[in-house]
Amino acid sequence: MMDLDVVIVNYKSAAYTVNCVRTVRRVANYDGVNAKIIVVNNGDDAKLDNEIMAAGEVTVINNTSNDGYGAACNRGTALGKSKCILFLNSDTTLKLGALKYALNTFANPNNKEIGIIGPAIVSEDGALTPSCSRLPNLVDLLLRTIGSHVIFKNTGYPFLSLAAHEKSCEVGQVMGAALFIRRDLFVALGGFDEKLFLYYEDVDLCARSKTLGSICYYLKDSQVSHIGRVSSSQDTGLSLALHIHSRLIYAGIHFGRGSELLLGIITVLFEFPIRLLRASAMSGAMSPQSVLRAYRIFLTSVFSRKSRRALANSRHNEAV
Repeated sequence: MMDLDVVIVNYKSAAYTVNCVRTVRRVANYDGVNAKIIVVNNGDDAKLDNEIMAAGEVTVINNTSNDGYGAACNRGTALGKSKCILFLNSDTTLKLGALKYALNTFANPNNKEIGIIGPAIVSEDGALTPSCSRLPNLVDLLLRTIGSHVIFKNTGYPFLSLAAHEKSCEVGQVMGAALFIRRDLFVALGGFDEKLFLYYEDVDLCARSKTLGSICYYLKDSQVSHIGRVSSSQDTGLSLALHIHSRLIYAGIHFGRGSELLLGIITVLFEFPIRLLRASAMSGAMSPQSVLRAYRIFLTSVFSRKSRRALANSRHNEAV
């Protein structure tokens, strides 16, 4: 049997996590994969251990604080030894064959340069959804900041087109909701960069893997269903604040401190009023109050120099 370590991070989404564990166990048995499942609990689901254990043999890590997605993944990975790792969001469901196709792709001697695999992501009704793209450059980040992803949403930007998702191919980055990686590559990269508390950690991992000559590959035959925004929707203001932080940090890491500063200025002068106007004019998940709260959190953390970890843990307990 092929071996695989599966790391799932839970944040106040116990029911989804339990279902995710059950489906991983079912698909692993079907695909002939010996999967070690590791759940890292970043939330306060007190009964998670018993519920998880009822779903199958699982190793559970209960963190005393929310140290971020990347940090949780790094901690979970340290408890495994398999040559391949799968990082899964708690609101994902594996399709039969998903593990077998990915591991067979890694095992193929002609695919030694492939270090990361992203399965096809489908919606709950089975429709293929965009999940991979090229790596963003500084211009991309600037355009996203002023809302180009909304203006050009009919083109799929910033993702590759749905037509491109119809076949397996080399890509710049894949979505972290379901990401396979060779353990030796993950170790060589030093794991996820924990400066990225939430968001852009998958983009950063793919970008750094490319510098080592590793290929990021989209695998159409391996499929995963993903609901999306189960944890982040619980606090949209904080979620947006963390997204802004991570975008700036990513820019600083890959394009320099000046780029991070420039992006920060555009974020405040352009992105903030654009988001506020959209929230006021359109009904949706992000209310004007959430937008105001997001930028208040963002600016407070910038001027107080509070760490992202401290920011998230303090703000998650703040009354909204």
